[in-house]
Amino acid sequence: MKHWIIVIVAITLMVLHERLSTTKFWFLGGVLTLAGIAAMVYQLIISKTYFSTQLIIAYAVFFIVTILLWIVGRYEYRQKDLKRMKAKDIE
Repeated sequence: MKHWIIVIVAITLMVLHERLSTTKFWFLGGVLTLAGIAAMVYQLIISKTYFSTQLIIAYAVFFIVTILLWIVGRYEYRQKDLKRMKAKDIE
């Protein structure tokens, strides 16, 4: 049951991350990535966790996914903005 809760929370955070990336305030989409960096720094410096290969791969996948979602969100925002500008030009 614990694993399902973690999966649901992760999916919810990714959806929220993508939605925040498509807003006017671009920095809101970077909050999840910054939280991941903070967690990595905490594990590395404060709790002095040994970084295994599995942990490094998990962080790499996390950062790749969050950055790609942020890029897609910014692209969608720009496309919406271009459509609005074109609609104003037509009028």
